[in-house]
Amino acid sequence: MNFSNKIAKLFGYELIRRTRQPSLDSHLPQVLSRYNIDLVLDVGANIGRFGEKLRNEGYRSEIHSFEPVSRTFEMLKKASRNDGAWFVHKLAMGDAPGRQSINITASSDFTSFLEPNTFGKEQYKELDVAQTETVEVDTIDDFLASHVERAADRRIFLKMDTQGYDLKVFEGARRSLPHIVCMLSELSLVPIYSGMPHYLDVLGHYEDHGFAVTGIFPVSRKTDMTIIEVDCMLVNTAAL
Repeated sequence: MNFSNKIAKLFGYELIRRTRQPSLDSHLPQVLSRYNIDLVLDVGANIGRFGEKLRNEGYRSEIHSFEPVSRTFEMLKKASRNDGAWFVHKLAMGDAPGRQSINITASSDFTSFLEPNTFGKEQYKELDVAQTETVEVDTIDDFLASHVERAADRRIFLKMDTQGYDLKVFEGARRSLPHIVCMLSELSLVPIYSGMPHYLDVLGHYEDHGFAVTGIFPVSRKTDMTIIEVDCMLVNTAAL
């Protein structure tokens, strides 16, 4: 063990080479660079943290962020207001266009079309539903066709963080899959909402459409250290 690792361990840290055992924060810019991403679709943008992460990691190309809830969308607009290549849309994404009621939780991070289940409410106090709002829903396919010129020539990164609704978003992108080079999806190993698909079914569906996992990164754990949620990075082997 070299001196730097000894010092890090003394203070409760571990030094890890970013290219060998990366965190999501270091894996993300590697993926963006390696696969020449020039368009990011940020579904479930919340207040804009993912867009800010992209910029902090050096990504300078086009971002489209989607956030349907009025109060949260106003904060997203503030985050993007000085960035001419970051576009924000007051929309949810799903498998069909329309209008739908969304459950707004005490913490906006947990807002979802699905109802929290018993485990979720016991695990997270912020998961209590404070109110509902009827929001506009679009699909990735329709959005790209109407808002992005020459979408078929773009190298797209699809990020989904929709609290149990990622598979619906994916289904709304079926025509666009040949142009979606990389994808980031949140998977729940332990469901926190009623009606969530099993994470193996979700992952199997992605794999059936040609996506392969490049990294899995724990997001939250129970007190016994078992994992509740992970971020899963995938690449489209057919598009490569």
